[in-house]
Amino acid sequence: MAEKTKTKNPPNLGFLALQEIAWTLGVVAMAINAANRGVDWIWVGLLACWQAFIIWGFVKLRQATRQQSP
Repeated sequence: MAEKTKTKNPPNLGFLALQEIAWTLGVVAMAINAANRGVDWIWVGLLACWQAFIIWGFVKLRQATRQQSP
């Protein structure tokens, strides 16, 4: 059976918040660019993957905090 591994360094809430702010700025920049030249779908895909990564970080953070509290 597969052994559960614990994350040695769980994500930091401050880092995830910073990532979320940077992602929001990326969405704003994409929207401004789309207003001038139309939607560039590669950037939509990259931002979607980035957001999924951020959400996964929040999931890992929640798992780490649940393991620490009794």
